[in-house]
Amino acid sequence: ISLKDGEKEIEVVKTEDLKLLGKHNFENVMAAVAMAYYDGVSLDSIRKSICEFTAVAHRIEYVTEKKGVVYYNDSKGTNPDAAIKGIQAMNRPTLLIGGGYDKQSGYEWIEAFDGKVRYLVLIGQTKEKIKEAAEKHGFHDIILCEDLKEAVKVCEEKAQPGDAVLLSPACASWGMFDNYEQRGEMFKEQVRSYLQK
Repeated sequence: ISLKDGEKEIEVVKTEDLKLLGKHNFENVMAAVAMAYYDGVSLDSIRKSICEFTAVAHRIEYVTEKKGVVYYNDSKGTNPDAAIKGIQAMNRPTLLIGGGYDKQSGYEWIEAFDGKVRYLVLIGQTKEKIKEAAEKHGFHDIILCEDLKEAVKVCEEKAQPGDAVLLSPACASWGMFDNYEQRGEMFKEQVRSYLQK
C-alpha cells in the first residue's frame, strides 16, 4: 500500500504485514492511510496503527494459527454475497465451513471458490441443498456434518500446513444458534479446544 506526495511515491506497508485479508479491506486501509497522511499524521504512526488493526468480530476475524493452519471466523457471512467476500479474501487453500438456516438463497457463491476451496464442510438445514448446488458446479470435495463441533473436528483432521479454515456459512444461524455472534463464538471455542489437544 503506497501513496503519492507530489511526484514522490511512498510505500507505507506491504499487504502481507496487515492482519486484515481481502481486497475490500485493503481498499479501506488505503483510504484511511491517505486521510491520515494528508491530515498530518506521521508515517510511523500510520504504519503502527494499520499493522496492529484487526478485523471486527465475526467478519473474517483471525482466530489462531496452529501447525501452519490459520483459522478465520466469518460467521457474519450470513448470505451468499457476504460469504463471497470471505472466500475471496483467503490467500491460501481453504477448508470452508458453510450452511445453516435456509433463507431460500441461491448458492452462486460456489462460483467464487476459484480453486481456493479444498473441502466444503456443510452443516445445518441447507447442507443437502448446498451439496447439490456445489455438485452441479463441478465441486465434489464435500463433507456433511451434524453440527459445528463435528465440522471443526473434520477440518482440524483434514487441514494441512499452509491451509486456512474459514467459517463463512452463506446462511443464517437460526435453528442451530440464537444468532451469528453465538455461532462465531462457538466456532472460536471449538477451534481453541481442539487445538489445545
